[in-house]
Amino acid sequence: MIGIPAATFAQGSIRPEEAASITYDAWPDYGPLPEGLELVVAPLFCNDFDALEIMEGLGARGYRGLMRVVTPKLPNQQVVLRELRAHAVRQGITLEMIEEDERHHPARPAVE
Repeated sequence: MIGIPAATFAQGSIRPEEAASITYDAWPDYGPLPEGLELVVAPLFCNDFDALEIMEGLGARGYRGLMRVVTPKLPNQQVVLRELRAHAVRQGITLEMIEEDERHHPARPAVE
């Protein structure tokens, strides 16, 4: 996970040695990316960066796995999803978008 400091991993869903949560400030110096990295999770946007910046950085580092973008409730989720996927394809990244509701219930995958 990049830039989601309050995020936690569901108990029993992942072994601690299989996951890392880093701040955006640490992202430029983080590397090389772990061999076998399968999933990167990042917010759509925040005060310091947006998902496109992370996506470009991942692509430049040779990452070709899955990126999951966490979003607030959006008025037109499908438009945002199409735009992000267009950028992801150019980087060779598969993209999923999940919406996190205001009460912090489990996020729901976006479907197209």
